[in-house]
Amino acid sequence: MLADNCVDGRLVNSLTTRELVDECKTFFFGGHETTALTLSWTLLLLAMHPEWQNQLREEIRQVVGGEVVDATKLAGLKKMGWVMSEVLRLYPSAPNVQRQAKDDIRMDKVIIPKGTNMWIDVVAMNHDRSLWGDTVHEFRPERFEEDMHGGCNQKMGYVPFGFGGRMCVGRNLATMEYKIVLTLILTRFSFSLSPSYCHSPAIMLSLRPTQGMPLIIKPLDN
Repeated sequence: MLADNCVDGRLVNSLTTRELVDECKTFFFGGHETTALTLSWTLLLLAMHPEWQNQLREEIRQVVGGEVVDATKLAGLKKMGWVMSEVLRLYPSAPNVQRQAKDDIRMDKVIIPKGTNMWIDVVAMNHDRSLWGDTVHEFRPERFEEDMHGGCNQKMGYVPFGFGGRMCVGRNLATMEYKIVLTLILTRFSFSLSPSYCHSPAIMLSLRPTQGMPLIIKPLDN
């Protein structure tokens, strides 16, 4: 958008009010809602799998200790990274990726005409047994221990942040925010699933729990 308004590297046309509003919406959705939803789904899955709560707390104790969390320590939270990847696999906050064909594309006997808008169903791919095997619906963060693709038998089968030149520019920021917030929560509280919880994920622009996510939160005895 900015490139279209530039000549010889100089801005010659300002963005319209509509363009500014649309950009603000993009920043809100891409920079806030997606990370918040990923953290919400993480708390749910950790409430359902308390053994992973304990593993992450122990990792935090070893890596961070009693010091203030800062960016230099985040890379050491390996298991937390596995958990984030697995949450994004099971409940991707951005449930689809869009691309437009720049040229005619032939795939076997199928021809995709130039200009065709294509929607890639990330949720369906992440729950495809032929890609992930028999444990496709199980919460298993360890699948990302040795493989950044989580053992998916197709490297393009796991694209939580998109792919190619238009991959999410906020990927590193989102990971940093996620690890900092989750560290602060895990070192202060334990959480379990409320009996009133009703599992109801649905796609409404993003993948969200339509009936909320009630958890039982208790302070830790430090």
